[in-house]
Amino acid sequence: MTKKIAEKSKLVNLLPEPQPAAPAPLAAVSEEAGAPRKAYTGVGQMMGVLGRSSPLGKELAEVKARLRDYEGSVPLKLLDPRCIGRSRLANRHESEFESADFAKLKTEIEHAGVNVQPVKVRPLDEPRDGVEYELVFGHRRHRACLELGVPVLAMIESVTDKQMWLTMDRENRERRNLSPWEQGQSIQRALQARLFTSIRRLAEEAGMDHSNAAKALRLAELPAAVVAAFSSPADIQLHWARPLSDALQKDPDGVLARAKAIAGRGTVPRAPKAVLDELLGQGAERGFVDKRHFKKEGKTVAVLTRKPGGALAIEIRQPVDLAQAESLVKQLLKL
Repeated sequence: MTKKIAEKSKLVNLLPEPQPAAPAPLAAVSEEAGAPRKAYTGVGQMMGVLGRSSPLGKELAEVKARLRDYEGSVPLKLLDPRCIGRSRLANRHESEFESADFAKLKTEIEHAGVNVQPVKVRPLDEPRDGVEYELVFGHRRHRACLELGVPVLAMIESVTDKQMWLTMDRENRERRNLSPWEQGQSIQRALQARLFTSIRRLAEEAGMDHSNAAKALRLAELPAAVVAAFSSPADIQLHWARPLSDALQKDPDGVLARAKAIAGRGTVPRAPKAVLDELLGQGAERGFVDKRHFKKEGKTVAVLTRKPGGALAIEIRQPVDLAQAESLVKQLLKL
């Protein structure tokens, strides 16, 4: 059969190709990048002619050209948010999903019917309980779609744990920075998972300032009671890492006792700097004033103030029944 095809191929009219004056050594022969390989057999020459001249060959060339436009791209797909699980390296605190910014994002997605900016997920090797993917980044967008009951637009790509952490960190810094405490938590998880050999190596690969990364890690290492003294972990500032760490080394029992006393006053918003001063035992020395604002529909309706010496003042900024207010004060003071 091969012999017959070879004989027939001689009938194909091919233009003669120029031959080199002298054959080069085999080791010196090289093909230009991108140049098609020459066919030296009759069968190969015939197939080459058919490929260049037939409609099928032209169509194949067009398809190849189109595919080259998509090389390196990541596929997008609408997924049920319930089939996507939160990453074990997630760096958003739960309080973030109660913020005004999250409410705004949720409204935008509700109006659009889908998240315009896609999230990124990676397939799970072993799906469990209906969860087939793990979030790489986009936890706020995924959460909004989940609560709204709408599909989530997602990029699907297989990445390693280290690539996932670096991608998540980079995307968060480009879109909405993590708070210093959240950043510290993220760094702590990456180091505990042994994704990096040291915090210095982590900072280098992530493009962070090493000093700031170390401070953020100190915030993540604060006792839970100290963090709970603040209205939100996001209130803790990066440059407070050193004084808080020093205070805990010098007087751990005193700091923890003050932290529990602050948290025990209730969930009323607390001024972050006032909390810091009290934790450090500097409130009485500086004569600080602790103010708590009560808000309704985003507007302050009352202010509770603890002044130096312990005096308490209540300022009500909306109409109230005086007799009812008097009765409540008497109950509070047990009069």
